[in-house]
Amino acid sequence: MKPARPTCLAVLIALAAPCLAEEPTPARFADPPRSTRILKIIHNWPDRDADQDALIARLKGQGFGGVVSNVAFDGYLESEPKWAAFRRGVAQAREAGFTQWLYDEKGYPSANAGGLVLRGRPEWEASGLLIADARSEGPAVALASPPGDLYLAAAFPERDGLIDLAGRVDLSDVVREGRLKWTPPASPKAWRVLLVTRSRLFQGTHADNNVFSHIPYPNLLMAEPIERFVELTHQAYAARLGPELPRTFQATFTDEPSLMSYFLKPMPYRVLPWSPTFADEFQKRRGYDPTPIVPALVLDAGPEGARRRRDFWRTVAELVSENYFGRLQAWGRARGVPSGGHLLLEEPLASHVPNYGDMLACLRRMDAPGIDCLTSLPGQAPWFVARLAASAAELEGRELVMSETSDFVQRHRAEGDKRPRRIVTEAEIRGTINRLALGGVNCITSYYSFEGLDDDALRRLNAHVGRLGMMIRGGSQVADVAVVYPIESLWGRFEPSRHTTNDAPAAERIEALYRRTLDSLFEARRDPTIVDARALAEAKVEGDSLVHGRLRWRVVVLPGVDALPAAAWANLDRFAAAGGVVVTIGDRPRFDSSAQPDDAVVAAIAARLFGTEAAADSGPRTTSNASGGGGVFLPDGSAGLLPAAIDAVLAPDVAAAPRSPLRQTHRRIDAHDVYLIANDSDRPVADSISLPLPPGAAVESWDPATGEVRSITVAPQNAVPVALEPYGAVLVRVASVAPRARRPLVAGGLPTVRVSPLSLPEPTVGRGEFVRETVEKADGSWTFRGLVTRSNVDVHLFAAFRLPGPLDLSATEGLAVDAAVPPDQRTSTRMLVIVRTDDGGEYLASTSRSLAAPGADRTFVPWSSFEHAPWSKAGSSDLNPARVAGLSIGWGGYFGTEGETVSFRLNGVGSVTIGSGSGPPSTIR
Repeated sequence: MKPARPTCLAVLIALAAPCLAEEPTPARFADPPRSTRILKIIHNWPDRDADQDALIARLKGQGFGGVVSNVAFDGYLESEPKWAAFRRGVAQAREAGFTQWLYDEKGYPSANAGGLVLRGRPEWEASGLLIADARSEGPAVALASPPGDLYLAAAFPERDGLIDLAGRVDLSDVVREGRLKWTPPASPKAWRVLLVTRSRLFQGTHADNNVFSHIPYPNLLMAEPIERFVELTHQAYAARLGPELPRTFQATFTDEPSLMSYFLKPMPYRVLPWSPTFADEFQKRRGYDPTPIVPALVLDAGPEGARRRRDFWRTVAELVSENYFGRLQAWGRARGVPSGGHLLLEEPLASHVPNYGDMLACLRRMDAPGIDCLTSLPGQAPWFVARLAASAAELEGRELVMSETSDFVQRHRAEGDKRPRRIVTEAEIRGTINRLALGGVNCITSYYSFEGLDDDALRRLNAHVGRLGMMIRGGSQVADVAVVYPIESLWGRFEPSRHTTNDAPAAERIEALYRRTLDSLFEARRDPTIVDARALAEAKVEGDSLVHGRLRWRVVVLPGVDALPAAAWANLDRFAAAGGVVVTIGDRPRFDSSAQPDDAVVAAIAARLFGTEAAADSGPRTTSNASGGGGVFLPDGSAGLLPAAIDAVLAPDVAAAPRSPLRQTHRRIDAHDVYLIANDSDRPVADSISLPLPPGAAVESWDPATGEVRSITVAPQNAVPVALEPYGAVLVRVASVAPRARRPLVAGGLPTVRVSPLSLPEPTVGRGEFVRETVEKADGSWTFRGLVTRSNVDVHLFAAFRLPGPLDLSATEGLAVDAAVPPDQRTSTRMLVIVRTDDGGEYLASTSRSLAAPGADRTFVPWSSFEHAPWSKAGSSDLNPARVAGLSIGWGGYFGTEGETVSFRLNGVGSVTIGSGSGPPSTIR
């Protein structure tokens, strides 16, 4: 860890303090330290001394470990009485042994200092390019200008779906009184028209659409407003607390800063982030003027346009991570207080681009990265987001990973929302926190209401959380699989949108592949590290492993990844040549995203890893080399086959029964291997797991519910018995484990997949109110078209099949759906599958099959990907494939545009079995 400037030894020790954890003992486990228990968020310390003391005593009696706090919002940063109350409150909490985090804003989003940053400096406000656009094949074009100053008015000829930047026609002279009117020439046939303005960003953004306050927001692409924010907030705390600052606070807490170039409600124009200094910064970093490339950021200009998009978003990412997260990190390191907090909209991957450029790069500039978990229904808790933040910490050698955790989604109801509040149970809170811990979270800050829970329940929860945190802090993750964060590929495909990322279907396709990859690994008890191009380039090849610090990976997965820097591609090539396995899903290596790209080198690497690209064979396939390594290619719809493909070459770390709800994470801490095994279901589990134990290994069970530590008798085949209550967990500790067995990759060696066609009756159609459907049947296939009749409303269209009697599909792995999408369809939605059981339960799976990806494909939908549908009132929490009574296939949850048609052709549905042998690709398609 390198401080931002020379510091004294005391500050260095304070900054390293979280890493100096004591060795776990049964006594400490029974009564875990306060530093690992839940930290209660309190934004306003009481003014009266007696009320402060009562609050601290109550929280201590309920078992909480500490607090997250700030100077009161009333008179924020400017009221001396409030400063006095804050200083006393945190001092008394410190004397009580509380662990504390320092919250850095008046509510959220951080960077505003309650509006003080922009006081007298309106030029620092968040700004962007607002874009109105149209396509014409002859008729006159009329566009209303977005707010702001005119930046660009131009038309571009379109050929084969791509704009010709060199054919630009300037239209500045036809913009009058806020409108552009232009009639395109007869040749070429199609034209794209852009009307772009520079404007402040507020309406429709997070600054305008949060539940705290609606005020203008600073521009994170600029250094000056962030320096002012630090001066007003962080420096004020340092001035008042002096040397007590690092003694008092474990970390700072920044809350949902962002670029504001993402619309949370439908707007009539698209948005890109911008600033008064952006063009100069871009010129310095990329070596050319960004002004001429703006049209390529909006419209498809082919491979060269995609390269310019990558340059643009890389610059955005650098500026945000340096100006905001880098400044907070440098300030904290100079004073011995790690920088922490969480970002905005962590779950949807495509949103990472407009909000930050690169969320993982920002997380890597935090010394205590965190996430926001707004739900306390365990099945909805974002394990994959926790793993992203924890991976940032792993790659940087950090220890603390935080989650701001609450039941907000269950309690909050916007005006007009008549749904009753959902009171979460103690077990559901425990299950939510277990899931976050499986993702690597080891510090819980809380906005929980804890409604309906008495002090005994709170003490149980705090002890449970404290024991988990105590056992999984420190050391390093043990993971055989690395999943690449596909940000460079997203940059090349991202298109600015009028609402969320709805106008970026190609980017949302990558998001679907990424999510399916992570979900399938989680369900298969494969706990990956999420890595970026920088980590790939820095890693070293050792044996058949790719090594980064204390992390070692034997399989690297590329979900939708076609662009990486040359150094990353070269390392993957060396890794495979040495016996490693590279799995690509949906895309092959194509682009070198380095400053001086050489796509021909990438094409050669792709040929070595995955063979030559053959249009006639787009099915799953393997390519092996003499070292037993090589590549595995899985098309979009086959992402669910990833666990089977990995199982063919690498034994799992933790094995359990098929469709078991047990999940795991594994850490090496000091001289022990520690496994967290959690029951991710609302039913009890009595099962066993198999671990890679050496002969005679002494195995211990550490129970976070009771604090009990006991020895475990291991059965044959290294079977460890596990009996857990609903949403229960256990920690298994052993001195060491054996390396996982590794089998050589064999060409064509994917497990044999057999599809047995299902006999389906004639379908009925389920559609939304604002969809008009047509259905055509030909040659045994059905084509379903849905015409959207109103913009910006939630619409859906499903083909529903009611089976004549229930099917027992329990001996199968899932469903295979053969479907085709027409060319030139641009929709951000993807294929959904609903299974109905004979007890009335309905179960929903969102597949990786994008309805913007043209052509025919087979989509594998494993049973493990189905979740109890949120609208279903019947059935158990988990799908029982022995009781399948009906299927629905289609799309939904889509906010489309009036006049838009979304269609697909359904060619057949089958059940899938996966054998233990291997076969050529023809057995899968």
